[in-house]
Amino acid sequence: NLESRQVNSLGDLNGLSPNLHLSGNGIKSFGDVLTMRGIGNTQFFSSPGVQLYVDGVPEGNVFSYGSDLFDLEAIEVLKGPQGSRFGKLAAGGAINLITKKPGEIQTSEVSASYATFNTQKYNISSTGPIDEQFSYSLGIQRSSSGGFLNNTSGRNNDSDSWNGRLSLIWDGGAGTKAILGISLTSHKLGAQPLVLRNQPDFYARSVDEDEFTEIDQNQQFLKFEHETELGIITSLSSRNNWDMNPNKLDIDLSINPGATSNIQQEQNNWGQELILSSKTEDSLSWVLGSNFYSNDISGLATRWYVFPWPENTLVKNLGPTATLTKNANFGNTTETTTYSIESENFAIFTSLEKEISTKNSLEIGLRYDHTKSKLSRNKLSKIAAFTFEQATNPNLPFDIPTPETDIPSTPLNLSKNTSLFSPSLQFNHSINETSSAYIKFSNSGKPGGFSAFTDSESNASYEKEKSTSYEIGFNFNPDKNWIIKISGFINNVDDYQMEMPEPASTNYSLVNVDEVIIQGIELETSLKLSGGWNIHLGYGLSDSEISGVSDLASKSSALSSLLGKSISFVPNYNFSTLISHDLENGLYYQIGTRTFGESFYWDQTGSNNSDRIEDYTLLDACIGYTLNDWNFNIFGTNLTDEEYYTSLVSSLSNLGAAPGIAGSPRVIGLRISRDF
Repeated sequence: NLESRQVNSLGDLNGLSPNLHLSGNGIKSFGDVLTMRGIGNTQFFSSPGVQLYVDGVPEGNVFSYGSDLFDLEAIEVLKGPQGSRFGKLAAGGAINLITKKPGEIQTSEVSASYATFNTQKYNISSTGPIDEQFSYSLGIQRSSSGGFLNNTSGRNNDSDSWNGRLSLIWDGGAGTKAILGISLTSHKLGAQPLVLRNQPDFYARSVDEDEFTEIDQNQQFLKFEHETELGIITSLSSRNNWDMNPNKLDIDLSINPGATSNIQQEQNNWGQELILSSKTEDSLSWVLGSNFYSNDISGLATRWYVFPWPENTLVKNLGPTATLTKNANFGNTTETTTYSIESENFAIFTSLEKEISTKNSLEIGLRYDHTKSKLSRNKLSKIAAFTFEQATNPNLPFDIPTPETDIPSTPLNLSKNTSLFSPSLQFNHSINETSSAYIKFSNSGKPGGFSAFTDSESNASYEKEKSTSYEIGFNFNPDKNWIIKISGFINNVDDYQMEMPEPASTNYSLVNVDEVIIQGIELETSLKLSGGWNIHLGYGLSDSEISGVSDLASKSSALSSLLGKSISFVPNYNFSTLISHDLENGLYYQIGTRTFGESFYWDQTGSNNSDRIEDYTLLDACIGYTLNDWNFNIFGTNLTDEEYYTSLVSSLSNLGAAPGIAGSPRVIGLRISRDF
């Protein structure tokens, strides 16, 4: 299913599971917002609400998630707070990518695909034993694309990526195992697919900068497992380095000199997890664990922009005199911000699952997190004036006739400690041989922290988020070919962390909305019919309402207008369908849809109601043929050529309607693979 539906990135997973949504920023994972049941992250600095794992090894923040998916056996989506299953806190849910594992014989696969926009992808994967104790798993991917933007000037949204993963597995017998893993990623990207809205050509773009982004990432982990009489001891050590150098963007989206942004950012993570758990054959299932995780972010952000220069404005020299500028028409500002955000999290957690009767069982979970965060930030602005002719005539030198003025801002050196207690209780009941039900209650949250992209001390700091979740669910299995899952949930969230960018400003603030209520339902059903037919449906409703904003008055007096409105970045529903047919002669075909409901993108005015993405539907299909060890697959995505946005940038609403991140138009391609 992952291959036939062309799930090559986290964005492609979007909407395939009810109430799982990714608001894509178009630069791999940098600036993405990943939510589950309305709980997620903000674009750049908050802790993730949905934690990503690869074979149980945690990734960093959402902006450093490995967005390319390759060499996978399956994807596990876990809904609701996950306080005791993994070491890192996951307030909204977790996604666990399960890679291909070695068996008793060596197996390998090679594949190549070519599609619209000169999109190419090549994969090599191989697993198998080395000797009686050692085995390996290897995956390599090379991908590139020419981009789909209609640029009259500036670079297209082309891409060139390498991904690699290697695991060495040692099985010493007697319940002792170890895994050493290494992964490397390199992305060279062109322009971000950021386009003006309400223009005749949806994909049109014309800028005076050659925009690009370069991202490199490397990760290592060591997992050791040993079985004792008491239980199974598991140690997991991991390190993750993510480096973006740089992300360059023309933020006025025009061919006139107006504004540019250049961000260099690096993140280093280190984690140590230690777990003692029961043996699989024990009647009482239990886990006792501890986790330490550090996250260090350092960055340099440079923004340059032009503004109207008031006539007869005094421009201060670096010396004691001042210059009177009568002929200047424009000013320009160069803002250079250096920042570092450091955080350390220590957690202890435990869970217990016990059968209390032949039909009933009880699950209890407890978790405690303590997080230390620290922000160090300095900003220097240089302001100068220049004439209209210098701004509009490319033949004139773009120098500064008046002395530059240095305007340093007050350095920010802030720190805070956050503690979170996360209990959970789940009651499971077996109704009969074909159906079961459960009720779950849990508390969770996310630690407070800092934004490095704002001058104000009060706006730079945001507090912890606390959520109380209630869930009820039913599982029906009328026969071996039919599965139905229904669940309903309510999330009461206090101090909901939400970004509120300032329009026409480089300030990026995070705020705590007093109270948010998110309630919804989820339905999934899979049906296998005779003759090789398969049907899958998934529907998720996520109705959110901002019910309290009083604590925001000091940051924006207009935010009372948000009362009763939906939260940002979260569509009010999603719906997915899949119909497939496998024939006995090796031929197969399928058709699927993904529909997304309306989503909003609020700024600090609280009144930008037009900055929303309306409902849209994406259609995909494929037809393939399997012959011996060969597989041939003709695929198509967005077959109706729907014009849609994956996100909006409300901080640039001064350009008109907030610009949008354009989603991919129709893509048609051929994939060939061989197993051996």
